[in-house]
Amino acid sequence: MSRNPAPFGSRATPHWRKPTPKTSAGIIIAGGLFALGFAALIALMMAAGSGSTGAVSGADAYLTRVTIFTFMQAFLSAFLALIIALPVARSCWRRTSEWNAHLLILFSFLPIVLPTTVAATGLIGVWGQSGLFSGFLGAMGLPKLPPIYGLGGVLLAHVFFNAPLMLRVLSGVMAGIPVSHWRLSAEWGLDGWQRFRLIEWPALRRVIPGLLALIFLLCFTSFSLIMILGGGPSVTTLEVNIYTALRFEFDLEKAGKLALLQLAICASVVVCLAKLGGPSWAAAPSTKRPHIRQKGEAERLTRFFDALILGLFIILVVLPVIAVVWRGINGEMAKMLSWPHFYRAAMNSLLIALASGTLATGLALVLAATRTARANAGLSVWGLDVAISLYLAVSAIVLGTGFFILLRGFTDMFFLAPALVLLANMLVALPFAYRVIEGRMAALAAAHDKLCAGLGVRGWRRFRWITLPALAPEIGYAAGLSAALSLGDMTVIALFGSQQFQTLPWLLYQTMSRYRSGEAASLALLLLCLTLLIFALHVGAARWLARRPTPL
Repeated sequence: MSRNPAPFGSRATPHWRKPTPKTSAGIIIAGGLFALGFAALIALMMAAGSGSTGAVSGADAYLTRVTIFTFMQAFLSAFLALIIALPVARSCWRRTSEWNAHLLILFSFLPIVLPTTVAATGLIGVWGQSGLFSGFLGAMGLPKLPPIYGLGGVLLAHVFFNAPLMLRVLSGVMAGIPVSHWRLSAEWGLDGWQRFRLIEWPALRRVIPGLLALIFLLCFTSFSLIMILGGGPSVTTLEVNIYTALRFEFDLEKAGKLALLQLAICASVVVCLAKLGGPSWAAAPSTKRPHIRQKGEAERLTRFFDALILGLFIILVVLPVIAVVWRGINGEMAKMLSWPHFYRAAMNSLLIALASGTLATGLALVLAATRTARANAGLSVWGLDVAISLYLAVSAIVLGTGFFILLRGFTDMFFLAPALVLLANMLVALPFAYRVIEGRMAALAAAHDKLCAGLGVRGWRRFRWITLPALAPEIGYAAGLSAALSLGDMTVIALFGSQQFQTLPWLLYQTMSRYRSGEAASLALLLLCLTLLIFALHVGAARWLARRPTPL
């Protein structure tokens, strides 16, 4: 007996787009993310509403000054990163067929995964008063550079981290402009300004507002760089003040109020970021499109300026990494390798990084699959998006403060330190891993849904045979990125670290604080090598698993 046809005018969902019961796993995970976030929020509200308010109200002027400075340094950092990344992206696109542009795009991932403590040692090695450029100026009889500590050092460090991220996104946008536009531009003989105004800017302006909001948010919640390069109470942020109030003053009310203030500001930025949308800013750059030579690009003056722009960017981004390697190879390496607490810290860091990368990628994969299935079925995905974006607003220090306030009356917080560090690192890495995976998974679903439904390939068989081989680069990149971010994070360990539980970034910070520069340089080099190794292993393992033959 034939099935009854759908009524005329009804919007019946095609059978290959109906949500399956397995999407309930993503809904449960999203509910758990909401529950964790709201539990931390409730704890902060309870702490902020307890006791007298005199201690905080008496420091209103200081709090206002700190909030203004936090805004200012985040805005300036995002703006400077854009001013630097935009001309570099255009120069890279013009020289897309040349080796230097390819290598620059390839190595632009280094600052993204580089631990902040390692980056700080590299920046000090290049721009500090005892650094490379100061030594060069001193050899020429010129005055050395001013101290790197302060607002200038903070802005320099933020640009070092965020300009490469902007470069990757903007380069992907340039590569995504239709070839027909470039062909018409070449035929019409448009000059550089006309190409920028008519072809490049219409594509770039769709992603720049969201990219600026993201970078502002990352700089607003910066912690490690402010701790290392801030230089004193005049250069501090809300994040650092939350840490100080909790760790040194043990003023739960003050910490709760500061955390709520930061959370409210970050939440408003996340709402703007969600409305602005944009590409997968955490993903690897898209495949290069063929470049059509434009008017004036072969002129010597244009080539000179492109080489100058790319060379200055290499000095800004690559030279600090080289400085870490150069300074790290010294006589203190053997001494540092004899520390028993070095191996304990390394083991703690690696275990937390591997677990965090695995959990963040697994959750991101389930959430991306759930979102794709619900979107294809015409169901709401707003809740999933908010649950994932929530942890762009709830920074690691705010999350750790909330958990500390919530659990301190029930157990020893230092006993739970490893679990709390793992949980916080996983949650902070989750939005990045999700952004890497979600876009590609949606594209795969659009391309394969009908075919898989017709062949009866569903569930695990579809994932193993079709989705995993195509999604393997994104899964490996997401896992490696999450593990590298966790390996280099110093935020939550600053709250719960002790002599019994340390990680490599916290050990490096303590070594730098004791002015043991040689040992700190060697430790920074080892941490850099471990970060790159763990990133490469995740990417390589994912691709190897995808290439394995599948039994029928």
